[in-house]
Amino acid sequence: MFQTALQPMSVEKTEKLTENTLLLLLRPSKEFVYHGGQYVMLGLVPTDLKPFSIASASRTDGLIELHIRNQDNSQWMQDLFALNVGETVYIDGPNDQYELDPIDMLKSRRIILVAGGTGFAPMKALLDELLKQDESLSIEFYWGTRSEEDLYLNQSMQQLADAHPNIRYITSVSGDFAEHPDQRGIHHKVLQDHSDLTQARVYLCGPWPMVESAKASFIEAGLSPDAFN
Repeated sequence: MFQTALQPMSVEKTEKLTENTLLLLLRPSKEFVYHGGQYVMLGLVPTDLKPFSIASASRTDGLIELHIRNQDNSQWMQDLFALNVGETVYIDGPNDQYELDPIDMLKSRRIILVAGGTGFAPMKALLDELLKQDESLSIEFYWGTRSEEDLYLNQSMQQLADAHPNIRYITSVSGDFAEHPDQRGIHHKVLQDHSDLTQARVYLCGPWPMVESAKASFIEAGLSPDAFN
């Protein structure tokens, strides 16, 4: 069971992964127990918090990893992107976002993780969590973005897949389909690879229109609604 409590955390590292995507590593001021598939509420002051997915399973160094995209260039975001190492932020959580099925159940299913844009963060956390529980699981990880630059951890993911023959890593850049807009969206790539999803277990995160479109398409391809998160 996980406790939800507000606490200050110090900024251990900031790194701009792209022009509008920030990596934050935070050091808790007290024990902070979490796992892949959870999110936190983050703010520069305790009274103004916004939700962000944790981007990894629990780390051995105890740090919290977040990938934050500047969606609106608000003052709140500008202040967050201007943070320096050693400064303080406030975290409330963790809170459940995704819940993995029991590993024994997943062993009999085709595990598919689908990320659109910075929906990558929670899907990468689920991947870490799955490998932490059973490195032998067969997993397919799809990541779709608008540009090559937005595949901000592409090399790291390719290296992970190279080190684990049971992991298949697939990317899609929507700009590649400028002449075929009906094929945009990483979920179309999933359907190209798998016309029958009756034995699949799908976890997905991305822009809401993509999630809704993907869910409808996957169910049409045989995916049980209970096998979609």
